[in-house]
Amino acid sequence: MFSVDPNVPSPVNITDITQTSVTVSWSVGQTNTVNATSVYYRVTDTGTWDSVSTTDTSHTLVSLLPGREYQFYVMITSYGKSSSSQVTTATTGKVVVILTHIAYS
Repeated sequence: MFSVDPNVPSPVNITDITQTSVTVSWSVGQTNTVNATSVYYRVTDTGTWDSVSTTDTSHTLVSLLPGREYQFYVMITSYGKSSSSQVTTATTGKVVVILTHIAYS
């Protein structure tokens, strides 16, 4: 068993931002074996973090609330030891409603 903590996953990049989804991606550096990866997210300044597990170095989070600022971080586990990235923020797109008025004569 290795006694060295896995590399901190970094940088956490947020791309493909829509009204209800974002793609979170990261690098695991020199960590040779990653046994588990979790992406944590929450609406900024709320108490509860939600998480999803993945085997990739990117994950698209869906069913987010439009126009809200979210916080994200990634935790990787290798041989029973874990390291977490820094928290990154991104805001989902806002819903835009366009009202039109058509006058008939």
